[in-house]
Amino acid sequence: MKSINFKILGLMLITLAVLSSCGVNRMVRNYDEGVRYTPETNPLENHGGQVAANVEGTIEEGYFLRRAMLEFTPVLKYEGGEKELETITLRGSRTTAEGIMVTRDQGTTFSMENIFDYQPEMKASELYIRGRVYREGREDRATTLPERKVADGIIITSQRVKKDEDISLAPHGYEKETIVTEKANIYFAYMRHNLNWRLDLNQQEEAREKLENFKDFVNKGWKIHSMEVNAWASPEGEVALNDRLSENRAETARRYFEGLLEERKKKMEEEKPEMRQARDEEPELQLQRDINISAKGEDFEGFMEKLQASDLPDKQAIANVINSQLGPAERERRIKDMTLIYEEIEKILEPLRRAEMIFRAYEPKRTDEEIANLATENPAELDLNELLYAATLTEDMETKLTIYKSVQELHPRCYRGFNNAAYVYLKQGDAEAAARNLERANQLAPGNGHVQNNLGVVAAWERDIENAKALYEAAIGQGVDAQYNIGNLMILEGDYQAALSSYAGRTCTHNVALAQLMTENKDGAMNNLNCAPESAAVSYLKAIIGARQNNTSLLYENLRRAVELDEEYAEIAAEDREFIQYFNQGEFQEIVR
Repeated sequence: MKSINFKILGLMLITLAVLSSCGVNRMVRNYDEGVRYTPETNPLENHGGQVAANVEGTIEEGYFLRRAMLEFTPVLKYEGGEKELETITLRGSRTTAEGIMVTRDQGTTFSMENIFDYQPEMKASELYIRGRVYREGREDRATTLPERKVADGIIITSQRVKKDEDISLAPHGYEKETIVTEKANIYFAYMRHNLNWRLDLNQQEEAREKLENFKDFVNKGWKIHSMEVNAWASPEGEVALNDRLSENRAETARRYFEGLLEERKKKMEEEKPEMRQARDEEPELQLQRDINISAKGEDFEGFMEKLQASDLPDKQAIANVINSQLGPAERERRIKDMTLIYEEIEKILEPLRRAEMIFRAYEPKRTDEEIANLATENPAELDLNELLYAATLTEDMETKLTIYKSVQELHPRCYRGFNNAAYVYLKQGDAEAAARNLERANQLAPGNGHVQNNLGVVAAWERDIENAKALYEAAIGQGVDAQYNIGNLMILEGDYQAALSSYAGRTCTHNVALAQLMTENKDGAMNNLNCAPESAAVSYLKAIIGARQNNTSLLYENLRRAVELDEEYAEIAAEDREFIQYFNQGEFQEIVR
């Protein structure tokens, strides 16, 4: 009896194993019909340096064995390698293991969601699903399902940020037009307006020195900008009298000033013609400018300032008494009374009785042509600012670089020579040479905004986004506009709205158009590309828009132009998944071959 039972038991186990195997095999055979995959995007896309490989799966009703286990693993395959993503497990309704339960008598959906870092070799790749099925407890006998391709990848358009950052050129500091001003005073006795050089104030060394400097400056013969005479009276007299007194003093100073101008004219007429010609103006023309005369009346404000600056112990009390008077007449009377009490008040009033002469003239400058020639032939003849200015007079980058190297040699402690050389290197695409010069510039001027911005550009080109952003923000803190550059970083990080905010006000650039395309604003992107300076990158982005709009005319016309401008775009386009539906088209092949 026991023998019979053992035989029956063995037969039952064999039967169960066969039935189980048949169920698993049936799932393998029906895999294509029983399981469907729908990728969220196809091809996959790189945003912010990361790729989302999200796939929704559907299990058909009646497909899943109640005691079965099914494992799915997304795998990205590319030349030279592959990347396995997270495995998910599905289980039948009569299993106890971990996993997503699938009920046999109804359809089930499941999601495979993965995000991974993009690597350049992944550009030409394909996403597959690998699977294996087994009965719970029989994992060692699992059957491998056929690999199923679910998506192509990876579109990297969001990373095609053009290197068009705003690079900072440190200011040259040169003034094409420098107006030099010289001033001198003539002092007058109380209630007088006649010229009296014996007056103590006119005899003081400081006043005489200023007057001599003024006369010498007038006689330099520099081109006149403007001339002024301003005159005042001290505020202890009657207002109307003080007004007339200041007018008369202004007239006295005007006559003296005109005498100086006559001397200047005679001296210039005696000069050789070539010396006059260098000033670009004849003596007669030089003097066809009026002296601007201004009679200021009484100088009450000047009096109060000098009072407060004096050593008088009672100065605050005196000021309070004077300021408490309601009208000018009472105020003047109080000031006059104070002169009888305090001798120091008269000393304060004396220098207010004056006429001020002002002469402004243009400092002679070398012509731009002279500066440009000296910058390359004899740079030592130029001062620092002239030399830096000379570099702005040419569009030739090698000439600019030569001049900035002269700055470095002649003025090694000036950061501008190193920063501006880095500017040229960045314009030429040489980040390594730029970084060397910027390191020196940063040593000479730590934290300088122009240097920080340019260091940010170098970091951005190296895709060191975090460091680049910190450097740009430091530059902004120093008053340098680096918002456009931050916008470029925002594209690379996948925050396209933030990029557009940083680009506010900027139009007709490749990167503004790229940010708009990433937000699905194709019309806005095309408008900006149409007015952007022509380049291979601009034409290529237009071709991408053509592909996304199924506009083959726009696609082929601009792809052809991009390749004409830069033949490397032929190889780029041949692998670009933006054009995958056109890969086998004859015209596309003709362009990229």
